[in-house]
Amino acid sequence: MNLHAHADYAPPRSWEQFEELCADVFQSAWRDPALVRHGRAGQRQNGVDIVARNGALYPIGLQCKRRSRWPVSKLSKADVDIEVAEALKFTPALKAFYILTTAPSDAPILAHVRTLNEQHKRKKLFEIVVLGWDEIVRRATLDTAVADKHFGPAGGGAPRSPLLATWMLKGGLLEKSGKDLELSVRELVHDLNDWPSGHIVVRQHESDALLEQLRATEGRKLSTRDRKARLALRDALRRRTDTEKAASRGLELLLRDPDISMWTLQLWDKQLPLTIEAYLNHQLYPRNERPDFSGQYLRMSPAGDPDRRCSERLSKADLGAIQAIMKERTHRYGQPLTDTVSELPDAVRATIAIPRLIRGLLEFVDEDRLTWDQVRHMKALDLPSWKVSIG
Repeated sequence: MNLHAHADYAPPRSWEQFEELCADVFQSAWRDPALVRHGRAGQRQNGVDIVARNGALYPIGLQCKRRSRWPVSKLSKADVDIEVAEALKFTPALKAFYILTTAPSDAPILAHVRTLNEQHKRKKLFEIVVLGWDEIVRRATLDTAVADKHFGPAGGGAPRSPLLATWMLKGGLLEKSGKDLELSVRELVHDLNDWPSGHIVVRQHESDALLEQLRATEGRKLSTRDRKARLALRDALRRRTDTEKAASRGLELLLRDPDISMWTLQLWDKQLPLTIEAYLNHQLYPRNERPDFSGQYLRMSPAGDPDRRCSERLSKADLGAIQAIMKERTHRYGQPLTDTVSELPDAVRATIAIPRLIRGLLEFVDEDRLTWDQVRHMKALDLPSWKVSIG
């Protein structure tokens, strides 16, 4: 029995959540595992947020209607005409175009769409479909997993896990920076507090490009050479998606783990945007080496297991900052007082030490096969207490 079937749900609180809901609804209904979302980070293509396949019908464009005032409460005929005109420019030509909106279904709009479809049929253009919020909810509740994820459990079931943020990278670099990144981090922290089971997506534009190349191979007979090329694409995509998942897990540690977030969200909160930026840039593209490498490494060991070590390169500027603070503290206190992560200069701790330790914690679990209880026992989650040295 589907306990969601007769429920009345309000629209998501953000457009990003609405877009993921729409993607999940159509991925489930059309059994399309390679559905591609163009809307991440606002990178819409000719009015299309999502490209999908329904059996042999491809490409189908889905637009998740967006407005500065959210949620969208009204869709006009002019809105439809503008979006259809944009979708006509999509390459390759669409076979169908869906406008998905949080506005309620409207009879005059549906009549207008029927008129447009008659014109499109004569011109051999794509079919237009407008779905209001009530119809989107109906389709979402056909799949209990989708409904549980986006609307919460009905009579028991999986916890709700709305999309809280999608952060895009290109060429191994986070697209957000400066004030935009700072505000996005603050918003995410509040959203995590409001939706503790929500999730974060880290995605590379290069992954989307690989998906597009894979889609181009569908529906046609492949030679042996083509099949090998397709497998190479799938291998490349798998490597990228694996690093994206690891990056998302690292963000979860930074922002959610009670032992770690006590420091990152409270004492070191002002440096958190720098930490996230440095972590993602290096996690998604390890060849982002430290500029002006000093030849020295920052070596760090957990307080409860000094034989374990995480090391990271230091640039000349990083090394200079550490040496300067050691000199100042020696002058003031008679000793350098830079034995732990908490005593490092703020910038070095934020952009080098903490990102490396987050990667190190995941390595302990994924590569060394330690349990989180073992990691906790060695005091590895107590980031400030890690011992540091330079060598």
